[in-house]
Amino acid sequence: MEKTTRKTKNIIKRELKTSDGMIFYSFMSRTSGRILELEEHINGMIINSQPYNTVKSKASDLAKFYDYFIEASHVLHSKEYLLEIQNNRAYSASHELRSSLTTIFHSYPSFLLDGKLSKNPLAKICAQNLDSSILARSSVSRMISSLCDFIAASNALEHSLKQQRNIDGIINVEQGLTAVGEELGLIRVLSERERKALIENSYLASCISGGAKVTKIKNFFNLPKETAKGSQDKDFPIEDVGRFLLNVKSHRDKAMYALCFGGGLRISEASSIRLQDINVLKEEVRLYDKGTISYLDTMNYTTRRGKSIEHYSIHLIQPFKSFFFDELTLYIENERPSSDSEFIFLQGRGTKNKVTGEMVYHPYYRSAQSTIKNTWDANLKRAGLNTERYESLGTHSMRHFYGMYMKNCAPNDIGGVGYSDDDVQFFMRHASIKSTQIYARDNIERMMQKIEITNKALAVRESVFYEEGRNID
Repeated sequence: MEKTTRKTKNIIKRELKTSDGMIFYSFMSRTSGRILELEEHINGMIINSQPYNTVKSKASDLAKFYDYFIEASHVLHSKEYLLEIQNNRAYSASHELRSSLTTIFHSYPSFLLDGKLSKNPLAKICAQNLDSSILARSSVSRMISSLCDFIAASNALEHSLKQQRNIDGIINVEQGLTAVGEELGLIRVLSERERKALIENSYLASCISGGAKVTKIKNFFNLPKETAKGSQDKDFPIEDVGRFLLNVKSHRDKAMYALCFGGGLRISEASSIRLQDINVLKEEVRLYDKGTISYLDTMNYTTRRGKSIEHYSIHLIQPFKSFFFDELTLYIENERPSSDSEFIFLQGRGTKNKVTGEMVYHPYYRSAQSTIKNTWDANLKRAGLNTERYESLGTHSMRHFYGMYMKNCAPNDIGGVGYSDDDVQFFMRHASIKSTQIYARDNIERMMQKIEITNKALAVRESVFYEEGRNID
């Protein structure tokens, strides 16, 4: 099996599988061959059992960067770029002072955010050559983060690359552009392909060893400040949570969403809960350690999603706890297909086993992201939540809601409301307090004014649940 997932001009990225089923990635520059440091980084993530979608995303992010990096290394010596520099005073001064590596790094965010409309000459020409589209700020931030992680993880290669540069005579790109050009001119007359390969190899080596020397690599990639629109609240509006849940179409989705709202779960975590993870009598739910699935477990690796977590306990709050167990009961009794799967939530459509003729229903967590999003959007529309406020909110807004609620409104153990950042970090299973602070922001007044709306709506639903139970009896 082979997948080439993103079209690039200068680099070929392949997702491959060996005869015994192991997944691995291959990266090939069309000019200079394999990019070994990138292959080692991505395949190392697989060996360390990082979730498949995380590895796939970072592989695409870094392939995008290398595509730009290679293109930029060629454009830097083109007549078109030099002419642009001559006509652009703002960049002509820094052109002689910066190294080639720094010039490429500094132009990359503009290439992603502005594309062909960039005011940076290098970013603009590369965007035109690569026919690159403008990306959303959230996507750019993720791609920059992937790149920074890659460069930071390359410290171990720094010494060996320095030694190799001394032995092989690779050009030192930590000089100004003019010096690099002069050094190239002293070498024998090269073919166009040889010249490109030499420049590319020099720059790529410097990307690793030179970048690793920077203490704060993110300083290379400062993004412009967000506009007011980009800084919208990411949490699901608390006053509409009850209205939304009561208008969700299926009991399965109601139960999954209740876990996300009331336990701070990601949708990938809620959709992969197993039967043995739930204690109905104690009304407790627990995550399980999916990290125990190794990259050798070929049947499951490509469906592993989510992020690493600090622990596996869930602090499920009311009224979502009662709502979850009510809807779970209705789902199992009325909707869940007949299946011996250990996973509770299953896809609605099954596939027929050609040998036995039986219908097989796969776990819901294996559903495509587009399917999960379309279901979410349909439920929002059914609840009449179609204003501009909801256009940018996806399933992760439920986790943001939980962080805000625990920070500002949840009754605490000293008789007040709201928990400390350290407590919320534990409830949300974050390894870093910095992650928690993105979710748990102070907004006590707004939250307290609206929380009763949700409580009352779900309390009414709980009464209806028991009425329905009596009617069934």
